[in-house]
Amino acid sequence: MKHRTQRGNAGVTLLELLVAMTLFSLLSAAVLFSLRTATSTLERTRERIRDARKLEGAERALERMLSGLLRIDAEFYEQGSNQPSFYLFFQGEPRAMRFVTSYSLQQGARGAPHIVEFSVMPREDRQGVRLFVNELPYFGPASVGARMLGLQRDPAGGNPLMQFAPVVPGPQSFVLADRLPNCQFLYLDRFDFTDGDRWLPLWRDPTLPRAIRIDMGTRAVTGQVYVSPIR
Repeated sequence: MKHRTQRGNAGVTLLELLVAMTLFSLLSAAVLFSLRTATSTLERTRERIRDARKLEGAERALERMLSGLLRIDAEFYEQGSNQPSFYLFFQGEPRAMRFVTSYSLQQGARGAPHIVEFSVMPREDRQGVRLFVNELPYFGPASVGARMLGLQRDPAGGNPLMQFAPVVPGPQSFVLADRLPNCQFLYLDRFDFTDGDRWLPLWRDPTLPRAIRIDMGTRAVTGQVYVSPIR
């Protein structure tokens, strides 16, 4: 007599199904995490490339503005005086700078003289600082004198030092560089030094510096000051 072994119907148990679903979920999470990491890395790389290109453009613009610096004697009125006084229009501070240049960001080298106001401000998210510039039309000595507040005694040397109104960003401001680790303006002393050049963070002299350097973290722009005649 032949015996036939009876086998049950093949199938998947609930435990096997739960294990498979768990493994699939873990694999999906790992793939999703890898995609997110790759996308984030790609976006950061693109941002760094955009910032680098923008910084290169800013360096060229700064060099042209510095090379087109004009010597302007501003006309302003001391408090209580009806007679105008004349003083060199140049503001040189560690994080603020003003002068008149023949180069315009909008019109290029063929444009009329413009007042440029530079300022360094921290970003709202505290991720570095940004360098912005205001470009204003120049209408003569009185137009620049309006930004002067008057002379005060310099506490360091006792000489008269011109005070300027703060540089305020507005809707028409240009952001030349963003996400900089640091940014500072330095001014080359006009005297010759045997031990090397002397760069000053604050310009107190009533004449123009020999050169201006803009340190932007690991990069810098240096422009010699060649006084150009006003057109």
